[in-house]
Formats: sequence, structure tokens, C-alpha cells
Amino acid sequence: MKRFLRALSAVLTAIVLGWYCAPSVYRVLHLPGTVASEAQLTAPTLFARSGAYSVRESGDERLHSRSSVICTASLFGMLPLRSFTVENGLPEVCLGGSAVGIVLQTNGVQIVGIESFDTVSGKASPAADAGLAEGDMICTVNGTRVTDAASFAALCRASGRCELSCLRDGKPFAATLIPAKDLDGTRRVGVWVRDSTSGIGTLSFYEEATGAYAALGHGVTDVDTGKMLSPARGFLTAATVLYARKGDGSTAGELIGNFSTERSDAIATVERNTTFGIAGVLSEPPLLSPGSAQIAPAAAAHTGDASVLTAVDGVVRAYSARVIRTDVQSAPETRGMMIEITDPVLLERTGGIVQGMSGSPVLQDGKLIGVVTHVFLNRPARGYCLYAEWMADELLPAS
Repeated sequence: MKRFLRALSAVLTAIVLGWYCAPSVYRVLHLPGTVASEAQLTAPTLFARSGAYSVRESGDERLHSRSSVICTASLFGMLPLRSFTVENGLPEVCLGGSAVGIVLQTNGVQIVGIESFDTVSGKASPAADAGLAEGDMICTVNGTRVTDAASFAALCRASGRCELSCLRDGKPFAATLIPAKDLDGTRRVGVWVRDSTSGIGTLSFYEEATGAYAALGHGVTDVDTGKMLSPARGFLTAATVLYARKGDGSTAGELIGNFSTERSDAIATVERNTTFGIAGVLSEPPLLSPGSAQIAPAAAAHTGDASVLTAVDGVVRAYSARVIRTDVQSAPETRGMMIEITDPVLLERTGGIVQGMSGSPVLQDGKLIGVVTHVFLNRPARGYCLYAEWMADELLPAS
């Protein structure tokens, strides 16, 4: 019996080693770590079709992205051979490059300053006494929703005690605010608030089928506090660029233009404001689209020639640039590439990258690799870019 078992074990070991050394398994073992599709693992090999090895997708969702999955090839489905990253291909999107007006109306009012004022009893600062701070969002006063700065002021003047519902860094909290009368007898609380902001940015790309878009490449923050604004009624309108003001080495240049701040002129909603840009749905696409392109994986970007799509004279044009640095990133980060504008026309008009160009698409090898996000003040021809893959992962709906 023991001899039989030893013989059987030797036969099984020989069979397993035979399969393991088979040409098809050898090919799998020597494939690159990243393959174009699962078909590259299975279709060309006879032994795969007959069950010599199987390819199974990882169940760990942390390893998955919009563009790839992790698969493991196993002998007979039991003995792991090796793992692969299988690229499924990123979506093709319509390219932007056109200037848009961005209007964000906040969910309540945001505190941009706290002050003290004179009363008959001396200096008073009710807001500070209530524990409020710059950047806090005030959403309701005594249960009534705050719609803008005027409604907040009226609600505070109407009550001697204000129960507030607020947000700080996205987390809710409550505060009790006791207005004080200034020397003129007017109830005041000692805060400066803002209920909206607006400016010019650039549409990056959008999905033709759904109208879902991504723009800007960075978040919209309050100019005074630096806090990210939480849009409640944000929208985009068409913008007309009149001219570009060049930077002077200490301040960034800027696209100067006109756009409507009326909701009736909106061409898109703004539903999200994140560190990767703003997103929403277009109700009407740009009149002149520069075409479409497939989004490239972040790992595909390389140093060398590229082009930037932007509108500095009312028309979206491609301007030559060069990728001078690419960072290896395994997870989404906001600054992945560094580019330098080389186009003499754009350098003459703007000096390079200016405010308002944020969100301009960057193309390389016919694919969308990133969008412009920040400019170097002392070297305006250079700037940072966000990988388009990360922007799509964060802002476009999952397909």
C-alpha cells in the first residue's frame, strides 16, 4: 500500500511539474506585470482553454480602479502562478478647453471674518463667544434655513438668541449666538460672511452620452479663509475671454473675460467641489468642441512633447508644450506632472500659464494625460498638472 501511494504521489508530482513546465504556463509566467486585457492571459493558449490554469479577478476592491483590475493565474485553479494588472481601458471623452464662468452659491453662509465692536458695556464679539471660527458654514438660524447673507443678517436682528446649525470641515455642530447692540442700538453678531463666489475656469472634458463633466482640476476655495466651498446651487455659464494679463513674477497672470452670473444662463450644474476639481452635468455642450480622446493611464505619461488645449482668444486651440516631469503615483494625488509651455504664440499672449487656464486638457500621444492645475509664480511658463485618470476616477460617475 505504501509503495502504491508513493508511486501515485510520484505520478501526480510528475503531472503537475509537466503542466507547470508546459509552454502555455511558461508564457503566463513570463508575461509583463501589466497586460492589455484578460484575453491576453487566456485566449492564445491551448492549455488555458482546456483548464490547465484559470484566471480569477481579485475580490479586494481596494486593488481595483476605473482602468484596471488585479487578476491571479492559478494552475488547475488551486496553485497560484502569479498576479497581473489587467488594463481594461479608460473611457473616451469629449475634450474641453473652453472658458466657463463658475458660480458657486454656498449651502448657507460661510464666515470669512470675526470682529469685535463697541457697545455701551465695552467691546463685544458674540461670534467669538459662541465658539465660531473663520471657515464655518452657518446653515440655519432658529430652524430657518439661511439662503444668503441678507437673510442671515435679518434672522439675527430679529432674535435676541440665535440657535445655529453649522458645519466645520464638513462636520455638523450647534452653536448659540447672543447678538449684542452696538452704540446705535443695532443688534450685531460680529461676523463677516460670504454666500457666493464666481470666476473663470476651463472645462476639462465630458461624457457625450451623459453630459457628466469635470473642470478646473482643483477645488474652489474661499479667497479669505482658504476653505473649500460647499456648493448648494452652483452652475456654469459660457465665458468670453477678452484678453490675458501676464504675471509679473510675484503674482499670477489672469484671463480677463465676461460671463453671466444669472442662473437662467446656466449651461451646467455644479454638484461637487473637490480637491480634484468641480463636476456636474452639462445641459448643453460647448458650441465648438475640439474633438474626443481616450483618457490615458497615469503610468502612460512620460517626459517629452505634448499639447495644451485652451482658449485665450475665444477659440479652443492646441498649443505646444513639453512634459518635464512625471511622478509615479499609486493612488490619486493632485499634482502628478510638470509641464512647460513651449508655444511661442501662447508665450507671447500669456507668458505661459495664467489663472483661468486651470482645467485645460493636456494631450500626449493622442491621448488625454492630464489637466493644468497650478502655475509657478516665478516661472509662469511652467505649471503642475493633475493626471486625467485620477480626475475621471474622482469626478465622473462610475460606468
